[in-house]
Amino acid sequence: MIQEFDLHIHTTYSDGQYSLKEVIEKVKQSGIKTFSITDHDSIDSINEIKKYDLKGIKYIKGVEISSILDNKYKMHILGYFIDENCEKLNLVLKQLKERRNLRFLELVEYVEKTFNLKINKDDVYNTIKEVNIPGKPHLAQLMVKYNYVTSVKEAFEKYLEDAKTKTSNRIPADIVIEAIKCAGGKAIWAHPKKVEKKYDVDFKELMPRLLKLGIDGIEVFNSLHTYSDSMRYLSYANEHNLLKSGGSDYHGDKIKPDVKLGVIYNSDEKVKIDPLEINLIGGK
Repeated sequence: MIQEFDLHIHTTYSDGQYSLKEVIEKVKQSGIKTFSITDHDSIDSINEIKKYDLKGIKYIKGVEISSILDNKYKMHILGYFIDENCEKLNLVLKQLKERRNLRFLELVEYVEKTFNLKINKDDVYNTIKEVNIPGKPHLAQLMVKYNYVTSVKEAFEKYLEDAKTKTSNRIPADIVIEAIKCAGGKAIWAHPKKVEKKYDVDFKELMPRLLKLGIDGIEVFNSLHTYSDSMRYLSYANEHNLLKSGGSDYHGDKIKPDVKLGVIYNSDEKVKIDPLEINLIGGK
């Protein structure tokens, strides 16, 4: 079921399939009333979006920053209502962009050495030049182009999911949260289910540490979550008076074919969420 909100959407400014203009049109066509563009480690969409007519829809400034907690738990932290001119935030994003460029080269080297899959150097450097935030999805697209795989999903499953690089594209959670709050924003832990699954840990074990660092809330609703997952996060957020957020993590039909715009569960529950009723970010 499509909701009237989607606060977790990606464009070509990071690893999304569609341009900002295309995403805005899709948001309007879908019936979504409130949305946020949360590109990975990029806020470039914030200035461009000023060119477009957003009549009838509510836009919230956003970003999704690659982070790590306790030098162990890789996670993403969403920042909402941010000031795009904040020097501290822009410095963090600049560092991440530099790391991502280097890491992309290391990913190509990993694939070539580990699986003997040759990637044309011109394509590699053109990708770095043309893509704002290069990452695994862009390498996966090159692998599709060379017919090594038939889809981005297959590239991840066969070659990229466990790819290791020397350069980390992560910034410590304390620095990320501080930068978001310095920018006047609200820091939200994105899709906690992903961390629970990856590290076999209950999110409640990590929340006290994040709370000490100043986290403002939890992404309660996400396409990675079942309805029961979301109710766990919602209960905890209510108990600790935390902000709640929700979004699909939409990247486009080719990048993440199973994730649909405005759909916030990974199962078939037909549940309509009232943003005002649960005090969801952007609901007021």
